[in-house]
Amino acid sequence: MFKRFLISSVVFSLFLSFAYSQDYTKVHNLIVQGIDAEYDMDFPLALSKFQEAKNIAPNDLRCPFFELTIYYWKALLTRNKSDYETFMNLSDKHVEKCENIIDKNENDLDARLYLGWAYTLRAFAVGFMGENYLKAASEIKDGNSNLKYVLEKNPNYSDACLGLGVYNYLTTFIPRKLQWLTSILGFSGDRDEGKRLLIQASDKGTYTNSEAKFYLTLLLWREENYPQAENYATQLKEKYPKSPAVWMLWGGLLSQQDKMNEAVEAYEKSLEYNKGKESEIIFRTAYGALGTAYFRMNDFEKASDYGKRYISYLTKDENLNNRLHSIGVSLEMLGKRSEAVEYYKKARTDFKSDNEWEKYWLRKLRERESTPITRIDSLLITADNNRATGKLSDAMSNYNSLTGASNQNYTDDIKVQINQGLGQLYFKQKEYNKAIDQFKQNLSLNPQNEKWLVPEAYFQIGRCYLKLGNKQEAQKYFDNAMDIDYEYDFKDAMEGKIKNELTKTEKN
Repeated sequence: MFKRFLISSVVFSLFLSFAYSQDYTKVHNLIVQGIDAEYDMDFPLALSKFQEAKNIAPNDLRCPFFELTIYYWKALLTRNKSDYETFMNLSDKHVEKCENIIDKNENDLDARLYLGWAYTLRAFAVGFMGENYLKAASEIKDGNSNLKYVLEKNPNYSDACLGLGVYNYLTTFIPRKLQWLTSILGFSGDRDEGKRLLIQASDKGTYTNSEAKFYLTLLLWREENYPQAENYATQLKEKYPKSPAVWMLWGGLLSQQDKMNEAVEAYEKSLEYNKGKESEIIFRTAYGALGTAYFRMNDFEKASDYGKRYISYLTKDENLNNRLHSIGVSLEMLGKRSEAVEYYKKARTDFKSDNEWEKYWLRKLRERESTPITRIDSLLITADNNRATGKLSDAMSNYNSLTGASNQNYTDDIKVQINQGLGQLYFKQKEYNKAIDQFKQNLSLNPQNEKWLVPEAYFQIGRCYLKLGNKQEAQKYFDNAMDIDYEYDFKDAMEGKIKNELTKTEKN
């Protein structure tokens, strides 16, 4: 009797083990298919894969976690409140489930991983949506403690590296006004450690390898390490050759390097691979990118056309004023002042007070509405666009037209813009001493509207000295930029820009 019971128990245990392994493999394959669908921007397909996995293994923590990632990405890409609330509700349930498991077994590394990962996503979502910075900081602390626990117990559990890597990298950019969060919660960031962890997730992660490559592309892009950024982006292109999101990433990387024609081709591919999916996110981002690209290429007809398509997909939570400005300016450059004014008048005013981007473009819209574009304005626009797309000789010709002997009775607002443009042109040509001389001319000017170009000049001079290998002199000008106490556009971004420049130099 006992022998038969023992044999039955063994057989039953083997059956359960076999069934579990079968479920694990099925669930794994479905999750991989769902992640692939997310990269292809086919969120309905991704959701169906994750839900199918959940039906097979309702207690598997992977299933509810990856289901909530759909709403996370949609919320971040669209700032849609409904998707954000769905994400937060699903993550509440997921967190509770993980914590219940950990209460019974504190060494359950799977529960720790998916709890830590969920907390990290919640922190990014809360912070990005501007809901509550203290809550975001608290949740990322909880996320990090769990992810660190996983790696301490098993350093080869590489999926835990993703959240920790992003955290370590990005916290080095926390602005001065939020430093109180780091002191209260004991935060400290390490950019090198962040990059190391992301590389481990990219090389060895089971579910995080593609996302880690995505972050590495963006971070290396920020550091202007374009060869390495292109390496990771190329790996993504090879894995997802028909992904609209990856082609958008590739286009952005190319445009940052003044390869505007190639960038346009990438954005067009993104739209091509969006056929059949009809993702509004891709329509919006691709139309916006194409509008910007054509504006920079001084093709104002296409710029206004794509700009109009872009704003037709905007939600009420997204930035609008910069696009209204580029559409209006494009129309004016085409001689359509009346139509341009209609777009200037659509300026959005119901944005949060800390949205410096919308605030800046609101000011520019008001200026354009009240004063038509002049010949000087047209030359400045054309010159800046030529410089930004690498047409440096054309840009120099434009700036020379502006600085001719007959054009010296400019206001300080015009002068600072010319000096800024010429300084950046010399910087691109690696003529750093000439750039310094040009930027220094702005330090003695007193513009009424473009006040930000004075502290910006200090910052740009600092960049030049870093290129010349004089870090001490660079730091002096960076300090001068930070010490300016009057209000100006993009003031909150200055500290992060300086940190980024100093870090780039440390890597070289």
